[in-house]
Amino acid sequence: MTAFVVFTLIHAFLLISLSYCRVHTQHNANPLSEEDPSIGFAELNEFENVFELGSKPINLVEVNEWPRDKSLNALRQVAGVAATNHSKVYVFHRGDRAWDNNTFDYFDVYQQRDKGPIDQNTILILNSSNGDLIESWGKNMFYMPHGISLDPEGNVWVTDVALHQVFRFKKGIWDKPDLVLGQAFVPGNDHKHFCKPTDVAISSSGIVYISDGYCNSRIVILDANGQVLREIGTTDNLVVPHSLTLLENEDLICVADREQRRVMCYTAGLSNMQPGTLVFKIPFAGPLYAIDRIGYILFGIIGPTPFQKPIGIAEALATEQILGTWEPKSGFSMPHDLSVSQKERAVYVTEIGKDALKKLYKFKF
Repeated sequence: MTAFVVFTLIHAFLLISLSYCRVHTQHNANPLSEEDPSIGFAELNEFENVFELGSKPINLVEVNEWPRDKSLNALRQVAGVAATNHSKVYVFHRGDRAWDNNTFDYFDVYQQRDKGPIDQNTILILNSSNGDLIESWGKNMFYMPHGISLDPEGNVWVTDVALHQVFRFKKGIWDKPDLVLGQAFVPGNDHKHFCKPTDVAISSSGIVYISDGYCNSRIVILDANGQVLREIGTTDNLVVPHSLTLLENEDLICVADREQRRVMCYTAGLSNMQPGTLVFKIPFAGPLYAIDRIGYILFGIIGPTPFQKPIGIAEALATEQILGTWEPKSGFSMPHDLSVSQKERAVYVTEIGKDALKKLYKFKF
């Protein structure tokens, strides 16, 4: 079956499923978990007035008083965020470190090992309603934090671009990772190494997808035990695959190909299809830093260029129709990551820009 035929069939399926969601009223009886940030298609009916495809816009409004603890705005570079449906928001920040021109050499080797790991709790768990700190951890573990994700069991996955590694922490056991992927401080492109890995997405069956990364051009697929199964995207000239979102019911894994200014969606290999077939791609007007989704609605963050300011965007996956754009009143500086919460009907955005008035934003829709 050619890639074109696969695209045609899945694109048609997306449109049919969207129509189905508008009239179907029975909720999913077996959600993946209360920590799972995804939403099933049957659950889209409760968002019908907002997400009716092609007819109504999505309006996102900044929650000015979030976070209530204003000391959080003093954080330097907030690299990652992961919202859950359990009233929590996980934040991954870089403490006193900043990624600049002196951080890596020409061969992508980290140049500041002598500073040691960050002597601060780099992972913050916040109350999603007001942004108050619930818990913090991660001191003396990381050198240059990047992405943070939660799997359906509530385990936390993070990437560190200085270490060239990916870590998994079992839910509630934060003192030591139970799985470490990659070799510390050693960049590479084989099955034992990563090169500045950026993000992780995890299926309900435990299949792991890692976007790798700033100096590789691939998505690595692993089993639940961390064994590499396959690489995908290697022939598509990905330039900084920066963020992932998994559409499990459609068997799609989508990546924000940052510097190519596009989303690339591949078969994920969770059903009978082989992983890695390019199903569709969506162009964007600027570098695409982060993506997340609810149902078939894609939320993204477009970074700044010399010709345009950074902005958030909401787009229909099936039709590529732009449903809305959004930004804080003060404007973004250098937004880096976002995460969408179904329960809160909210989008959370992090900042790494030194001139940003806030480092954490919440938008309601």
